[in-house]
Amino acid sequence: MDTANNKADTIERQFQEDNHGIWGWAIYRCTYSSDRDRADLMLRPSFYIQESLQEHNGLDMMESLNYQVLEDEALFDAAKPATVREHFRQWGQDAPQREQGVAAMRSQRYNFCVHIDEEALQSIISGPPPPGDGLGTGYVNLVCLEMLGGVRAESETDDTKLDRC
Repeated sequence: MDTANNKADTIERQFQEDNHGIWGWAIYRCTYSSDRDRADLMLRPSFYIQESLQEHNGLDMMESLNYQVLEDEALFDAAKPATVREHFRQWGQDAPQREQGVAAMRSQRYNFCVHIDEEALQSIISGPPPPGDGLGTGYVNLVCLEMLGGVRAESETDDTKLDRC
C-alpha cells in the first residue's frame, strides 16, 4: 500500500514530526440527561476510528488514541459553542505541554474540539448502533479555536457570529 496517499500514515507522520505521543479530540459533554446515553455515544467514535484505521492499515495508531472528555455539569450543562470555545482556549494554553511535553504544533487536538449538546447526542444515539448505522446518522458540533467563518444559512442564530468555525 502506498503510504504517500494513505490517510493514516499521513496523520502518523505529522504526529511523529510534532513529537506528539497521543492524539484525539477534546470532547465537551454539554448535556447530562442520561449517563446511559453518554456511554452509548462514546462507543461509536472508537468503532469508526478503528474501522477507518484498519481500512488504511493504521491500527497501530489506536494505541496512542486518547480522547480528552471534559465533563463538568456545573460548567458545561447546556453550554453553547462560544462558551466551550473559551474554555477550550484556556485548556489549550497548557494542555500540549502537559500532555505531550512539547508545543501544540499542527495538532488538531489543540485547534478543534467536539461539542455535544442534547440535539447532537440524540441525533447519534437515535440510530442503530455500529456497524448498522452506516455513518449516515447523527452529528456533533465541531468548535474551532479560531473563528474562520462559514455557517449554513439555516443554522444562523443571534449567536452565530460567536459560534462560527
